Amino acid sequence: MKEEVLVFGGGISGLATAWNLHKAGIPFKLIEKQTETGGVISSEIVQNTVLDFGPNSLRDRDGSIRKLAEEVGLKDEIIQISEAFKTRFIVRNRKLQALTPSPKTLFTSKVISGKGKLRALAEPFISKGTSNDESVGAFLERRIGKEAVAYLVDPVFSGIYAGDIYQISKKEILPQFAENEQKFGSLMMGALRTKKKKSEIKPMVLSFKKGIQQLPEAISGKLSDQILNEEVTGVRKKGNGFEVETSEGKYEAAKVISCLPAHSLSSVLRGFDPLLSETLRSIDYAPMLSTQVVFNKDDIELPQSGFGFLIPRKENIRLLGAIWKSSIFPELSSSTSSHFTLMIGGAHDREILMDDIQQIEQQILGEFTELMNTSAKPEVVKSKLWRKAIPQFHVGYESDRQKMDEAEEANPGFYIGGNYRWGVSVPDCVKAAEKLVQKLS
Repeated sequence: MKEEVLVFGGGISGLATAWNLHKAGIPFKLIEKQTETGGVISSEIVQNTVLDFGPNSLRDRDGSIRKLAEEVGLKDEIIQISEAFKTRFIVRNRKLQALTPSPKTLFTSKVISGKGKLRALAEPFISKGTSNDESVGAFLERRIGKEAVAYLVDPVFSGIYAGDIYQISKKEILPQFAENEQKFGSLMMGALRTKKKKSEIKPMVLSFKKGIQQLPEAISGKLSDQILNEEVTGVRKKGNGFEVETSEGKYEAAKVISCLPAHSLSSVLRGFDPLLSETLRSIDYAPMLSTQVVFNKDDIELPQSGFGFLIPRKENIRLLGAIWKSSIFPELSSSTSSHFTLMIGGAHDREILMDDIQQIEQQILGEFTELMNTSAKPEVVKSKLWRKAIPQFHVGYESDRQKMDEAEEANPGFYIGGNYRWGVSVPDCVKAAEKLVQKLS
């Protein structure tokens, strides 16, 4: 059977690619080994409360998520995050300290000591460093000091990337900051002198009435006739196109777009491109455990409304942080419940892959209730372990990108997508999928 395009992988990258092919009228098939699409996007409804085990919200800066949602029939299912999300908390000395998006926060917050604040404010007077790649931790320690990095940068990047800031790349994670240092000699000067592009579209942080999984479910529902529930096992060149081997048979295609995780594509490409296969195999992924806890609303009280809290590694607490879901999306919880997402694992805590899940739950619940100043017991505790949750863009990752570029150039019609190529957020992947298909059309 010959197709114009074969798409590997039914996570959000593969689904967004397939949807754009569908809109462009390009014949395709999407191959996904799991019966359920969506990858690490996973939602479940328990006791009238929506539990999101993957992303808990989507930051739609340019409207691409809203556009996609409208196209697949979810316009009326979108819910906007509450104003509470603007207030976040950092744990210091086992106490929650509020951070609001205001310049004066740097002066009033107890997260950083007076000495640490003065060091951070000295940033414009620090000489610029090397243009070579280096870790986010080393880069920002040089710019704003060790204390600000330990209590602000580390918890934030642990929350977003599940990463070790002394391993992940400044060029990958903070390209604008790296450029500003070289161009203006200072991050603060760069922020002041770089004009932000004005957008007619207002950014929005959003979810859906039945959770984030509504989005991949809606896309796959529209494309069900084009989805093959099979596992890709190999690929080779054939004529002007490709022959793809799966668990069920063989297919031919003029073009192949892989949105498989790096480690999965590595196995597929062993015979096709051994060098690229080895590069992909070496890409590190951090594990994450998402634990959903639901309390009776009367049993637990928030210090104030907010997004939740993050915990610096210096606090020696296993829990990475908590999202106060009932505060930011009250529509997703029952009126009698308070719902929280607890995050554990990441590059610093790979032991979650070996430890007993119930023991981890007990440990982090104890840490969470202590920080929330309650002895209440949750009515619901549900966890999902993602063994390879988030790709880690280590220092030097640009050489991996170069090898992917070279493989595409050497094999016209072969394309590599997914979060390790396009960015870890859902909006990053949706936007990149649209751009790729525009290039093919």
